[in-house]
Amino acid sequence: MNIKIVLILFVVSFFTNDVFSQEVFFGANNYIEYQKGTLPIVLSVPHGGDLDPVSIPNRTCNNPVFATDANTIETALALKNALFEQTGCYPHIIICHLKRSKLDCNRNLSDGACGNSQAVVAWNEFQGFIATAQNHANLSSSNNTIFIDLHGHGNPIQRIELGYLLYDDELALTDATLNTSVYLDYSSIKNLALDNQNNYTHAQLLRGPKSFGTLLGNRGFASVPSSQIPFPGINSNYFSGGYVTANHTCYAPNNIVNGFQMELNFAGIRDTPLNRQNFADSLAVVIDDYWFTHRNIQINECGSLSVIKPQLKLLFIYPNPLNNSSKSIRIEGLEPKDYFYTLYSSLGQIHSSGYFDNDEIILEKSLSRGFYFLSIRQTSGEIFNFKIVSE
Repeated sequence: MNIKIVLILFVVSFFTNDVFSQEVFFGANNYIEYQKGTLPIVLSVPHGGDLDPVSIPNRTCNNPVFATDANTIETALALKNALFEQTGCYPHIIICHLKRSKLDCNRNLSDGACGNSQAVVAWNEFQGFIATAQNHANLSSSNNTIFIDLHGHGNPIQRIELGYLLYDDELALTDATLNTSVYLDYSSIKNLALDNQNNYTHAQLLRGPKSFGTLLGNRGFASVPSSQIPFPGINSNYFSGGYVTANHTCYAPNNIVNGFQMELNFAGIRDTPLNRQNFADSLAVVIDDYWFTHRNIQINECGSLSVIKPQLKLLFIYPNPLNNSSKSIRIEGLEPKDYFYTLYSSLGQIHSSGYFDNDEIILEKSLSRGFYFLSIRQTSGEIFNFKIVSE
């Protein structure tokens, strides 16, 4: 007797409020995660991970720092929820799930991965996903993407530090000096200073009344630089920004994205779920105000994601795991409609795609060993996502 082995899967579309879906991709071993958004906002979180695989030794090269930025992943996800509530859409988020002792994505490759092959792959995936996210965001927003590299600091001075790649002593310079081409070329918001609708100067964008830090301060979150705190003070352990900001903003050649490193203090922001959500709610409003003021981009209206019927479906997919020579995936539980599938590798590359009837997908080519993500879209917009293993 032939027995059909069936894997029962609930629809996993990475819902928030069961209304809109979001594509999520993972790198090798699930060390790096990319949550694809549709807003012109890209967040990276390099130091919040807790995975501690024995296959990657602790870093020893070049005096590594191991401190985890506690609850920064949770804070990024709280911001995602706040932006969704405000806009109906998601930001792009790139997360490193490895502990910093294993990988530091905010260092160059040699210092961040210390030569370990798995860490090298994860480092490249992290940087690659940021580039991919920025490309998507630029295309959808006519090159009006804002990028935030999210961190947490242990500085005893309880305030948010915004790093524009300018050092503490440079931020203490006069406005006239900061507006010169020398310091403008150092800045991670150089393009914004050269092109903003109210012609604000570089110094005004750093610490004027409509600077990001001032808008945060106005909502009760002390920030530097800002009108309230124009510069951090010499030897204040201020973080000016690191590898990610230097290589994924307009400071880098051939990059047009404006952004900064955001270092969050712990107390009152990262310490409890309530505080994280309260901060995220305020941050979402600040991003909207900031980007509308300077680039006339309004993020409080977004309808580009497809609506999904708010109901739970029970689907059957088999076989799963697949034999890597198989070219057929059967599905039970879908209504008899036309569907389009896309099968992604673990790196987010498209393996195959096409239309199929309601119960069987015929793949264009066989699968290699590993895991894949299957996205199924109904022509009316309904989306389902599954993880499939090939053995």
